[in-house]
Amino acid sequence: MKIITCASYIATGSSAVTDFFSEFDNCYCADDYEFRFIFDPNGIRDLEYKLIEMNDRHNSGYAIKKYFEYAKYLNGDLFIKGYKYYMGDAFMKYTKEYVNNITELKTDCWWLYDTIDKGKLFHYLNGAVHKLTSCFTKAYGTNLLKLFHTQSYYSAIDKETFYKYTKEYIGKILNCLNKNNSEYLMVDQLLPASNISSYMNYFDDIKVIVSERDPRDVYLFEKVELRSGIIPAKNVHDFCEWYRIIREHRKREVYDVEKVFLVHFEDWIYNYEETGKKIMEFVGIDPKRHTAPKTHLNPEISIKNTNLKVKYPQYKDDIKYIEEHLTEYLYDFPV
Repeated sequence: MKIITCASYIATGSSAVTDFFSEFDNCYCADDYEFRFIFDPNGIRDLEYKLIEMNDRHNSGYAIKKYFEYAKYLNGDLFIKGYKYYMGDAFMKYTKEYVNNITELKTDCWWLYDTIDKGKLFHYLNGAVHKLTSCFTKAYGTNLLKLFHTQSYYSAIDKETFYKYTKEYIGKILNCLNKNNSEYLMVDQLLPASNISSYMNYFDDIKVIVSERDPRDVYLFEKVELRSGIIPAKNVHDFCEWYRIIREHRKREVYDVEKVFLVHFEDWIYNYEETGKKIMEFVGIDPKRHTAPKTHLNPEISIKNTNLKVKYPQYKDDIKYIEEHLTEYLYDFPV
């Protein structure tokens, strides 16, 4: 199974990539949910950093605990449509196996962050009980966490072993997502758009397509249509700084052209044939398997999501500001 994933900077058109590969008969697209468990905070990359690069008496165990807690959140519940919706009990089954594999000792004990994680009220109450009971016991105090089951994890796993178990773990999850056992699997947002090389040890075969979009369209799409609040578009000054900061990595990061392809959303619209050809060559997929072209990604429909300054002329001053401060990121729209 060959893995394809798209990465974006938020609202930069990565859905065009998943839509395109949905039209191939040998590619299964897990494209209606973002599987970000690898790079999100408390995800696998954080786990690697704490276990391998910053391992100490607390960091490693705390990182394992936080990943396991985050995995349970991602799995979903009655109120959250999570990984369980797509994989049943498999995600947590494989997560438990993974945690067991990378853990060398599990035992009941606690430290400061266990009380902090339970909230300020618990933290302060625990401190009060600790001081009060220290007046009556030879042992220095009693911790409220002793009333709960608090499991701690310890590990001094080496890098090669960590990569081995991590690759196996991710592979099992991706096999679960590939419902049709297709030759190719497209997964949405499996990796971020930055620092991509640091994730390559988790895969045998992966192609990453980074999607970019004109800043004027990102701004107007968020400000007028999406209104998610994720993108700081309340004022154009903050937006420009935000847009620049999250792309600053491209001035020092060199993408491996064999594994990473940068595509502009607009090129799917204005240079459809050439862009599609380049993407197929990059991935290595047979063009003959593109059996349903333009059924999901239709340039004639998607064009309405481009060059939005024409649609919203009332924001001409903001657009001018963006053009002056983000010149290097502007797309040259056809006249």
